[in-house]
Amino acid sequence: MIRLLMDTSNQYLMVSLYEDDICLETIQELGSKKQSENAIPYLEHLLKKYQKELLDIDEMIITRGPGSYTGVRVAMTIAKTLSVVSSVKLKVISSLAAYAGMKKCVSVIDARSKKIFVCAYEKGKALMNEQLISIDDFDTFMEDYSGFEVVGQTQVVGYENKNVDLAYHMYELSKNEKYIDNVDGLVPCYLKDVEAKKICL
Repeated sequence: MIRLLMDTSNQYLMVSLYEDDICLETIQELGSKKQSENAIPYLEHLLKKYQKELLDIDEMIITRGPGSYTGVRVAMTIAKTLSVVSSVKLKVISSLAAYAGMKKCVSVIDARSKKIFVCAYEKGKALMNEQLISIDDFDTFMEDYSGFEVVGQTQVVGYENKNVDLAYHMYELSKNEKYIDNVDGLVPCYLKDVEAKKICL
């Protein structure tokens, strides 16, 4: 089985190609502003290098957000387009969970405007609903999760930045995910939209 994994939702552009359970190669780089222009060229590079065709892809695993409004849509648009021309099956992973993997941790993503997306995880399972909170409230939030590692965009909350293998995390998490039945109906997760609606109401 040929699997394509892609994350364009936040600070990284990640494109990875798996054959069965083996990672052939992963391209992961910082630089969210170039995700839309580099995602397809990087995909084409991997396919050519490993002598695969676009229609050879059996499964695609992408992140659904929360994250950048534009970034989340890049991988999702590619997945939807591929599903139109092929029989590819699609799985989606939370962007917060992609940072967490199977760790006992609190995952953090910069939401701008002095806010963060946050969620606690253990063994690949969310221990709470994904939330949008103020950076100033993070220390208070962590009082309930003493002993949990902090992962993701840790620098925004004053923690040391750590390398992360997004492709490996997403691949492991995908084993417990079901395929998306209605790809056309798939929409990104924007926690900011939910917050905005609360404010308006």
